[in-house]
Amino acid sequence: MLTRPTTEQVLVGIANELRDTVAPEVRSEPVQVLLGQIDQILRGLAVRSAHEIAWMHEEADTIAAVTGTDVGWPASLHLDDVCAWYDSVSRTLSAALDAAFAADDSARVAELKLLLDARSATEMKIVGALDLVGRG
Repeated sequence: MLTRPTTEQVLVGIANELRDTVAPEVRSEPVQVLLGQIDQILRGLAVRSAHEIAWMHEEADTIAAVTGTDVGWPASLHLDDVCAWYDSVSRTLSAALDAAFAADDSARVAELKLLLDARSATEMKIVGALDLVGRG
């Protein structure tokens, strides 16, 4: 029994119960496929919930270093505040890209695009893991 479960632990627990208790009782193939998809989504959300604030801070540090901009700090560590701060950091990256394109600075554009690629790679850890069980 978990006395102080994290969101990650709760989501993994639900996924495990669906897989180990519910799925063996299901005879309908479409519902089995749906349970497989739900399992993948829950496990992806578990990973995201455990790391997403750290990922945003790490990315913000990189954006600050590459753009030479002080991106500040979120108002609190509550997810809504961190997301609002992360949005402003993202606008910093977007403005730097706009300036690089306007200056026709291909080296700077390439450097900044690496940050976007890193962001996409992190997102694909979550979204890209969805295999769409039962879908061809």
